[in-house]
Amino acid sequence: MSRHLDAVAHLLVTDENPPREMDGLDYERCAALQNAILKHAWVRSDRDENDFLKGTVPFIEICGLERPEEKLHHSVVEFHRKARTPCGGMPGKDYVNFFYNLRALSCSLENHEYCFGDDDETVTLYDGSHSAIMHLDIQDELDPDQPWQYLESILSVWIEMIQRQKVAAISNEVGSERYEQHEQGWLVFHGPDRDPLTGLERLTHDAEPWTIVPWTAKDLEEALEGWEMAVETIEEKLPLDDAETTYGLLDAACLDAGKIPNGFARETRRPRFDFIAPGLRIPNSKDFIRQPFTGASTEEDIVPPILLFRGDQTVPTEGIWWFGRFSNKYNSMLPDAPSTRDVPECPSGLYFSTCHRTHGHPEENGCNLILPFDFEDGFAKTSDGMPAEKSYDLLQAGTNPFNDSHPLAITAFLETVRENVENGHWAVDERGVAGGIDVWKQADTEEYWDKYFQPLGPGRFW
Repeated sequence: MSRHLDAVAHLLVTDENPPREMDGLDYERCAALQNAILKHAWVRSDRDENDFLKGTVPFIEICGLERPEEKLHHSVVEFHRKARTPCGGMPGKDYVNFFYNLRALSCSLENHEYCFGDDDETVTLYDGSHSAIMHLDIQDELDPDQPWQYLESILSVWIEMIQRQKVAAISNEVGSERYEQHEQGWLVFHGPDRDPLTGLERLTHDAEPWTIVPWTAKDLEEALEGWEMAVETIEEKLPLDDAETTYGLLDAACLDAGKIPNGFARETRRPRFDFIAPGLRIPNSKDFIRQPFTGASTEEDIVPPILLFRGDQTVPTEGIWWFGRFSNKYNSMLPDAPSTRDVPECPSGLYFSTCHRTHGHPEENGCNLILPFDFEDGFAKTSDGMPAEKSYDLLQAGTNPFNDSHPLAITAFLETVRENVENGHWAVDERGVAGGIDVWKQADTEEYWDKYFQPLGPGRFW
């Protein structure tokens, strides 16, 4: 995939190779991971590999602090000595952004009152919409609202994202425009629509050379594998004959009528039972065509929330922020967008998340579970360890320190199904997973909360 990333594979955080407990930042490990990402971006954007050392400098040389040793923890200073950054230019077409949502290394000292007391100071390690922050006192007494992670864990996840082609560095010529003056006037020359090496498009023009892939081949492969494992685990507990396997959750005509894009729903096999999880039905043609949101958007690059597994009860859509352009959260920015006034209620169940393919963080493999009740006892948790309180919080990331704004992948839901059926926690009857929607209330109990919890991190979900 990339020899620069392969060269640091032994430094990636895994269960067998966890972060090391030490006084401060593991600067050797972190700098090596950071530099591998930057060099990968440098080469994939058509720059000469031999110019990398000439075109980048150790960040300490341009950090802007006169005496960094007096202001920063010694391990942060050493990280800045070893971590490289582009030495010229401003963010834009010809700039090598460090990652999809990060511009470059930073060392701005700031007070983050929402995290720490008035006397505490932090250093922002990367500028961008998703910053990695290190507390200078290197202490553990942090506000639990912030899911603090080791920097090497965050960098490891970003390398995982590159290896899975969720985020990819592509040629700067993709989607570019170049102007030349000729006798007949100025002529514009357009770059290719797709990257010659990866075949990928550039979805936005503020993160060169990076682009994000809403639904990757690996996403689909893992979702289909997760589905097959969950379905097989349920079917093993049922007295079934050797009926012929049917591929496609529903027939093509039904999926076309529901405006369902290519991918999971068209390639998975149809199970031989009715309930995939407590109270959540495998769709039939009549139910599936009645999608609550597919008619609400007229823009081609917006994928609306798609109801996959339906519950019997309806819930109000007001306040469910992850409906994205379909909720009031975005109305001030996008006044012409559909809102909850268009769809005041929707069925409970599991939805594929909405995705704006050319805006923000377009990832289509996310899902959201809407239940017809909230959680009030404080035991249910999101993946960052914080309380899951609302009807739409369960099996969600909470604050995602690795992959900003990404709802938990469909594979996390399917893994929850497989685990709970396999270990006997969920009962199975002739119609599939039994018990009804109220079984999900167990997530808010001291005894069973962990059966409805999926952690984030390297080698897990992000």
